[in-house]
Amino acid sequence: MKYLNVAITVLAISAQTAMAAGSVERKLFTLEKSLNSENILNIHAFTDSDCKFVSGPNGFVDFYWLMDKQNKKEVHPMIRSKVQERVKFLGLNGPKDSFKVRLNDLSEIKHDLEDNNIEVKAEIIAGVCTVKSVIKLGASAKYKKMNLERTYCDVDKNFLGVPSGCTYLELQGKQVDTNEALKARFKGK
Repeated sequence: MKYLNVAITVLAISAQTAMAAGSVERKLFTLEKSLNSENILNIHAFTDSDCKFVSGPNGFVDFYWLMDKQNKKEVHPMIRSKVQERVKFLGLNGPKDSFKVRLNDLSEIKHDLEDNNIEVKAEIIAGVCTVKSVIKLGASAKYKKMNLERTYCDVDKNFLGVPSGCTYLELQGKQVDTNEALKARFKGK
């Protein structure tokens, strides 16, 4: 049994190394919160040399902790499954240059978005592979399209001090058409 576990570990490391050798990590956006604010969850995907999305060891959408805003740390498997529910991969298109994720944190917030899906697109611009995470805002933001860079949850706690949701959720990024900074803030339910 011990040798089987070693063999499985070696295969997993070999697969990660092979995948990493031909692909590049592309940051999509971060999930941040007021509780333990020094720890940021970095959401990312991988592209190949042709700027097409490729699956990593944990699928097309992956994430890790950025502890103290600088040190990478793997996400515990129990937390990983919860994050996969919060940032739900919905499927890759045929040319492998676009996929959608659903930002389920928005279901816990009062917002005016018509859709809580983010379209992640990869394209070569001026010879450089560029990845954008585009979400269409609602009437309060004049239906502008945002290249999402950051979500921020101001954590609400119950009377025992246990986190119970967000008092508000803020989306930050840049307007797709003008590249100007853009924010949208939505109150908790």
